[in-house]
Amino acid sequence: MRALLCWGLTLLLIAWLVPLAGAQTPVPNLLINGDLETPYYAQGAPTRTVPQGWGLWVGAGLPDALPHKDSPQVYSGTVSWHLRQNGSAFTAAGYQQVSGIAPGTALELGAYAWAFACHDLVTRCAIATFPYAQSDTSAGMTVRVGIDPTGGLDPLAEAVQWSEDEAPYDRWQALRVTATAQSDTVTVYLFMTQETGLALNGVYWDAVTLTEIAGTGPADTPVPTVSPTVTAAPSPTLTPTPLAPVPELLSASTGSLCAGIFEDANANAVRDEGEPPLAGQRLLVTGAERADTFVSDGENDPLCLELPPGTYEVAVIPAEGVGLTGARAMLVTVWPGRRTEVAFGAAAGYVPPPVPAVTEVPIAPGESDAGLAAPPLDATAVVAQQDVPLQDQVYDYSGLIVLALAVAVGGGSALVLLALRRPA
Repeated sequence: MRALLCWGLTLLLIAWLVPLAGAQTPVPNLLINGDLETPYYAQGAPTRTVPQGWGLWVGAGLPDALPHKDSPQVYSGTVSWHLRQNGSAFTAAGYQQVSGIAPGTALELGAYAWAFACHDLVTRCAIATFPYAQSDTSAGMTVRVGIDPTGGLDPLAEAVQWSEDEAPYDRWQALRVTATAQSDTVTVYLFMTQETGLALNGVYWDAVTLTEIAGTGPADTPVPTVSPTVTAAPSPTLTPTPLAPVPELLSASTGSLCAGIFEDANANAVRDEGEPPLAGQRLLVTGAERADTFVSDGENDPLCLELPPGTYEVAVIPAEGVGLTGARAMLVTVWPGRRTEVAFGAAAGYVPPPVPAVTEVPIAPGESDAGLAAPPLDATAVVAQQDVPLQDQVYDYSGLIVLALAVAVGGGSALVLLALRRPA
């Protein structure tokens, strides 16, 4: 009887421990600051900021970009990234370059997006129940995420592979796309645009991940099998083995930042074939410890600087009578031993579309200008539980589950010892 009891307890312990031993290790996120947490840095304007590790491309309009901390427009962490332009449509994309990836590696980009649009400045389209606002879908908002497997910095390039377009009004929507790296650097994009500008327009981003797809890394080169040949071994000669040269990427202390301004004849903000450089435009490169200014000359295209590794803002100050057809500034990262290029389009006589003026409703001191009313505290807790996927809820309580199993295993072990010590 005692032997049967011992065998039963042993099988029970095995049944408890095997699932724990087979648990998979979480896949690391290749992005810097994928949760888009603070600190944020100004890019081109005090109200246009980017989270650490990220840059912002603006294709149309002059949107604000700020951290947002009010529920329910925060999916994870303490803040989300809120891009908005009240009274006008805009097009923009957050981006990040990721280096050190082996070509041929399959990658998956995931992110969560929330859209809001309203044409009523008085009520701000507020409603009494979750999600506490009801958007006006006539704005025609669209969001998507993309991967440029070549590591370029143009979200309009054909190389970018995109997810399906979504219009996640008043809800968090998961976006996913996969791509195979074609170089050791890839670029990820969080893209948003809209057809019609309303009084209030905004998109929130949160919980961005870039991960390698398991089992799909670059294939190893097979090693040919060579039949051994027996030869007389010569007497060994001791000679010093030279040290392998240090790769340039590891030995370099600076990187190249190259910026150019081109004559954008069709004003599409993309450098098409045959569009020449534009002389006489001032470029300002600003970093944490230095600022450089130079003027395009039409011959040296692009103009390049050797800079210490870090994040720099490149801004254009066009000459009188010249208008920029795209972004006025870009945030770029300089890597040691690498060349990073940016290009700005401009045209003589070009005037960017005007931004309609919108009269905002005054916000009382102490209230947040979130565009949406925050829910009651108790409602927020219930909503948060409803919106979190089941696998995330299990992960959140994994500590308690392991503790319970540990107690159960400890109790089972005690029963085994008591059974063994009990006289027959």
